[in-house]
Order: sequence, then C-alpha cells, then structure tokens
Amino acid sequence: MKYIVALSSLALVAIAATGCINVRTHSSFDPIYMNLTIDLQVKLQKELADVFGDIDAASSTVNESE
Repeated sequence: MKYIVALSSLALVAIAATGCINVRTHSSFDPIYMNLTIDLQVKLQKELADVFGDIDAASSTVNESE
C-alpha cells in the first residue's frame, strides 16, 4: 500500500512539474537575397561575330564568282 501511495504522489508531482514547464519555439523565415549578374555583352559580341562572319563568307563567294 505504501508503494501505491508513493507512486501516485510521485505521479502527481511529475504531472504538476510538467504543467509548469513552458516551451516556446520561434521560427522565422528571413528573405533570401540573391544578386544575379549576366554578362550579355560577351554573348552579343559572339552573335555579331557569327552574323558578320556569315556576311563575310557570303561576300567572298560573290566576289569569287564575278
């Protein structure tokens, strides 16, 4: 009988102690900033070189046939 009383009183103390514990969680989502730099000048120069290369190739074939 003593064990039952001791066990029940221990259970009441444990229940009371867990009621006093306060757990707070904080989660926040901060924004992520990204900088993206695209160098379009290089791509444009390559495309223009291709276009002018095609024009130069076409003009040399025209000059050769004359």
